[in-house]
Amino acid sequence: MSRKEKNRDAKNKIAKYAAEQIASGDFVYLDAGTTTELMIEYITSRQAVFVTNAISHAKRLAERGFTVYLLGGEFKAVTEAIVGEEAVTTLEKYNFTKGFWGTNGVSLQKGYSTPELKEAMVKKKSMENCKERFVLADESKFNQISSVTFAPFEGATVITTGLSLPAYKKCKNVIDVKQ
Repeated sequence: MSRKEKNRDAKNKIAKYAAEQIASGDFVYLDAGTTTELMIEYITSRQAVFVTNAISHAKRLAERGFTVYLLGGEFKAVTEAIVGEEAVTTLEKYNFTKGFWGTNGVSLQKGYSTPELKEAMVKKKSMENCKERFVLADESKFNQISSVTFAPFEGATVITTGLSLPAYKKCKNVIDVKQ
């Protein structure tokens, strides 16, 4: 089963809710990932501007008529994402109103994590330069820790659905979408 097909219904619910958070005038960072890519179909605000490190996201946003900027840097074929020092340097000039990130792991102790250092660097810098931060994670990502932490658990609001883990249910920064 491909990453795109895994937990598809949950990812669609999460993506729809996340897209509804984008308002007119927002300057949005959209991270590479399967759930962030699903968001694009649900974005209704035409006056938002997007920056992304995902080539497929940039293409789909542009096809839908949005203004979109693509980061420069090293191309990672597996995730089709732009990563590394050059991308981090590019991010230094941006100040996002909202941002949406994927993650491989969500942990109360270790925060949000991903297996690849260069990808983590881009996630970390883009989050630092963002006012409202949202991590999109289906329940399979909870209580998982990947190799590299890119933000503390309190550093973002997690949008999920069908969460059954009591330790996370009581957290103020977790939104469980019931749609």
